[in-house]
Amino acid sequence: MSTTSIDEFIRVSQLLSGLTLSVPIMMMTRDEVERIVSDAAADTTLSSLDRELRAKLKAVTAPEDHVQMTQAYEAYSEASFYLAMKDRGVVLERTPGTGGHKAKRPDFRYSHGAGELYFEVKALEIAEPLRRHKEIGHEALEVAAELDGRARQPGIHFGKPLEISGHLPNAGSIARIDDTIQKISNNIKPGQIEYGPTVLVVDLGRLSSIAQGPSGLLPVFFHAGPPAESCVSGELWQIALGLPGEQILSLPEFDGKSNLAGHQTQVGILRQFSTLMAITFFLPRWSEKPELLTIWNVGWDQTALENPCALDEHQVGDVLHDYSDGLNDQRNELGWDFRVSR
Repeated sequence: MSTTSIDEFIRVSQLLSGLTLSVPIMMMTRDEVERIVSDAAADTTLSSLDRELRAKLKAVTAPEDHVQMTQAYEAYSEASFYLAMKDRGVVLERTPGTGGHKAKRPDFRYSHGAGELYFEVKALEIAEPLRRHKEIGHEALEVAAELDGRARQPGIHFGKPLEISGHLPNAGSIARIDDTIQKISNNIKPGQIEYGPTVLVVDLGRLSSIAQGPSGLLPVFFHAGPPAESCVSGELWQIALGLPGEQILSLPEFDGKSNLAGHQTQVGILRQFSTLMAITFFLPRWSEKPELLTIWNVGWDQTALENPCALDEHQVGDVLHDYSDGLNDQRNELGWDFRVSR
């Protein structure tokens, strides 16, 4: 009997339940998978994404299938991004020829009246995945075993808290920024971003970056609430446009503590890959709609593009503005509304 993506998601969740934990599966929600399945019936693009998700989930047969679970999340990420864009009035389609004859093209195409824009989705892995997927799973198993043993005794019992972090535990601002840049850079293939005017979409769901909201799109913003009032570096700005040697300001743990975090060591993504039109950070949220935060590389280098941009600057700006919850550009001219965070 044929199964659906939701059937496979439930099966995998039950495979892990009470035994161990997988960050990729944990970041997927049943509601979102159910919506993917239900909406796919009347949407050919989503139907293709749903089939891929089902196949990736079906490949998970054991709790230690970390690679397969990672691939399942990547398929889920593409489908979730597609739905998020559709909700915002930007209807995407698969880029023709993607994956054919080893072709490297962006995942999605958006057909505007004046021409096409493209979107390439990258779902970033947790830090040191080969080691830490096993480590997190083992720790979860130990917690479950300990709780099971104590539960056989009278009384109310609570398991030991399990700390789960996409970045390495206790990673500070510098480590988060530099490691994220490195992960993105390692995943970019020139053919995927030089086919046409392309927005790089970076899914930060598994990496769990610090929550700065749209203020993270600015070089520096003022944090006006607890735990301290302070100037803070926008981590998304630094990931996109930062330079080695730049001083990073972090949010102090309390008033009076220094906000000097150190100096960035990596070159920002839009500086490394100047043919990118923009970068959109896709931040999934369990109980709310995902957040899409964008930095536009106005005047980006189109000399290497196979299909140059046919939209003018105003038209590109309208598209980015329509789907983004926050938008800034490399000139820092569009982020004024986010200069204060509380």
